[in-house]
Amino acid sequence: MNNKKAHGGKRAGAGRKPVDFNLVMKVGQACVELEREEYEAQKHALLNDETNLQEFFDYINGIPVAERKDFIGSDDHIEHSRSVDNEAAVLAQPADIHRTPSRLIRIKNSHGSSTRIYRVVADAFGLSEVQVKNYLQKYRAFLKGLD
Repeated sequence: MNNKKAHGGKRAGAGRKPVDFNLVMKVGQACVELEREEYEAQKHALLNDETNLQEFFDYINGIPVAERKDFIGSDDHIEHSRSVDNEAAVLAQPADIHRTPSRLIRIKNSHGSSTRIYRVVADAFGLSEVQVKNYLQKYRAFLKGLD
C-alpha cells in the first residue's frame, strides 16, 4: 500500500497540477484591492452619507496643535463632543461598559460582498469562484508567513 498523500492516479500526468505562484499572487492582490475598495465605500457611506462625522473630524483637525489645549474644556469642545455623541448614536454602534455609544466606528462588509468579489475576480482571470477563494487563502497564508 502506498503511503504517499498525493491526489490522482498512477499514470504519468495524472493528478492535480501545480498552481503557478504568480497567478496566486495576482488573484490574491486583485481580491485584496476589491476588498479595500469595498471597505472605503462603506466608510464613505458611514461618514459622509449617513452622518456629519467627517465634518466634525475635519473641524477638529483644522485646529492648530498649539491651540488644541485651550480648545479642550471650552464651550465649543463640549458642544462638539455632544454633537459627535449624537451622530455616533445614529450609527447604532456598540456601546461600552458604561452604556455610552462608542466613538470607534465599526465598518462591516456588506452582505454578499465576498461572493461578489470572488465572482468578479474569477471572471477576470478565467477561474472558478472556489479556485479564487482557495488562491486567496494561499495568498494570505503567504503574507502571514512573511511576518
